[in-house]
Amino acid sequence: MDLRERLVRRRVVYAGHYLSTEEHTVRLPDGRRTVREIIRPPNAVAVVPVDDKGTLYLVRQYRPAPRRVLYEIPAGIIDRGERPAATARRECLEEVGMRPERLTRLCTYYHAVGFSTGQVTLYLARGLRPAAGRHREAGEFLEVVALPFREAHRMALANRFLDVKSLLGILWAARLLGVRGSL
Repeated sequence: MDLRERLVRRRVVYAGHYLSTEEHTVRLPDGRRTVREIIRPPNAVAVVPVDDKGTLYLVRQYRPAPRRVLYEIPAGIIDRGERPAATARRECLEEVGMRPERLTRLCTYYHAVGFSTGQVTLYLARGLRPAAGRHREAGEFLEVVALPFREAHRMALANRFLDVKSLLGILWAARLLGVRGSL
């Protein structure tokens, strides 16, 4: 059975600085028509920066959508023409002041497959070296938090990270670093 939907009409509903939304009229596999709402945010990267002593560097920042301060791994939008690995290096430097010597790609995922085109590529950053050059974006307020990776892994298993990129990044990194744990 062919499960694909055929696009009949596409209409941009909103186009802002960060994202756009579209209304798609589609023909379903059974021939009926329906409307899909699609959000188009920019693609991004997120980084799990772990130093040689096993310390993970996180950021703590306020997020307006859930109206909470959250612990997260460093992340950012891929600039036009920039390669994801270059974005990962840049974000690690800008957000936690560390320059990684090695990056390992963990995975790429869609953050909301039902209605969004946005993808996030996760990296493990190793061989961290403190570096000057932290230039945060205007309006970006965050605090750097350093904690043992094993503690962060336990926090992930206990559902203490509420955003997908941090949870997924820490769990993937734990697998590569050979960290096992339970509650």
